[in-house]
Amino acid sequence: MDTSLEIVFPWGRYHATPWGRHVNEAAIEWPPSPWRLLRALYATWRTRAPHLPEGTVHSLLADLAVPPTFYLPEFMEAHTRHYMPDISHGFDLAFDPFAVFEAGASIVVNWPVALGSRAREALDELAPRLAYLGRAESVCVARLLPEGEALPSGVECAPLSADEVKALDASGVGPVRVLVPTRPLDLHALTVRTADVRRARWVDPPHTCWQAYVRRNPATPVRPHRPGVRLSPTAVRWTVSAPATPSRWATVAVTDILRQACLARFGRRFGGAPSRMLAGKDAAGKRLEGHRHAHYFALDVDGDQMLDHLVVWAPAGLNADTVQALADIDRLIGFAHVPDFRPMRLGMEAVGDIVDVAPDLVGPARVWRSVTPFAPARHPKHRTPWPRHLTAQVVEELAWRDKPPPLGVRLLDGDWLAFRRHRPTTDRLEDGRRAAGVEITFPEPVAGPLALGALSHFGLGLFVPMG
Repeated sequence: MDTSLEIVFPWGRYHATPWGRHVNEAAIEWPPSPWRLLRALYATWRTRAPHLPEGTVHSLLADLAVPPTFYLPEFMEAHTRHYMPDISHGFDLAFDPFAVFEAGASIVVNWPVALGSRAREALDELAPRLAYLGRAESVCVARLLPEGEALPSGVECAPLSADEVKALDASGVGPVRVLVPTRPLDLHALTVRTADVRRARWVDPPHTCWQAYVRRNPATPVRPHRPGVRLSPTAVRWTVSAPATPSRWATVAVTDILRQACLARFGRRFGGAPSRMLAGKDAAGKRLEGHRHAHYFALDVDGDQMLDHLVVWAPAGLNADTVQALADIDRLIGFAHVPDFRPMRLGMEAVGDIVDVAPDLVGPARVWRSVTPFAPARHPKHRTPWPRHLTAQVVEELAWRDKPPPLGVRLLDGDWLAFRRHRPTTDRLEDGRRAAGVEITFPEPVAGPLALGALSHFGLGLFVPMG
């Protein structure tokens, strides 16, 4: 009667490096070597079941020293890369290779031996205590299969004789070598430490040999096909790096210079051709309607009052030529006549839909609050109170952007007039607009981004969702 052990890997991974191979070779020991399995059973006995009689366990391991047959699931090879800091403040690259199969899949190890009753009882007690096999990431759950139980389905991986290795047809099938103990089993050699093997300058652990197995080659990963229409990205995001980053009060200065840089890069890449989407103007210089062209935002993500990210958002989408031009931008130099701007380096962080690129601006939410002041595009009529004029302008701006009318508009306290409210490249300083912070409440959640009023395409009148 054979002896069969089922080992289930709940995570669908087996991490182990073959003996004699460096971990950074990304080689995988599959199937698990019998030598490794016997060492794992011995360690389980010493640490988790020391009450089992020594003679019984020694007899069990000696019986299981014969090369078993494995029944394996279909698998693929994979690895991850880790950069570990070293003592010289650098980084060392380390690979973690592993076999991948369906989560919860199992392997069955079948020995062509019949164990005595005591040895079988010992194996039945040791198997559930086996926590992992290989590296500690290879969490497993093992059990001894009852006598006469049918073996689970799997691809048979059987040991080969020397003649069979020579005659093996390698078409779709390849022999692999795994480490097995020699018989009779030398228990002291089985438990020798790896450091002692290296110190003694042995190539292989003592009293071991290499056994050839027939094993199917790993499956080839298939990239999933995802049909559908490829949508144009709507947003690009950069991170800002500078010795002295601009304050959030300089938002309009920064976004105006960002727009100039975008237009310049586009023209340089495409022979001076203008970009309607980036400029917001048609070929005749007329402003585009509908607010579907590019908006330029400057964000203070970490809340330190300094600008740390820039975003270009075009609801109509950015074509490939525009994205290529924006990808060329790695710095903003600025202009000498803009005192609240300092040169900065830019690192592109993301390109895609605004929902993914700047989710903190999207919502949806019922309440939206100013992060930069709202400046009405029109001046108030004679004797119209400022709050009433502000509310009317918010309602009008929302209608232009196909947003529902709000339930309420509330003015917020704050030093909103400290923000720059004119473009440094086109407006005069005295053209600074009257502005205020606003909180807008809608009857139902509304999706953003929400930018309203004068200079809304330059980051003024930008709102963030509050819930």
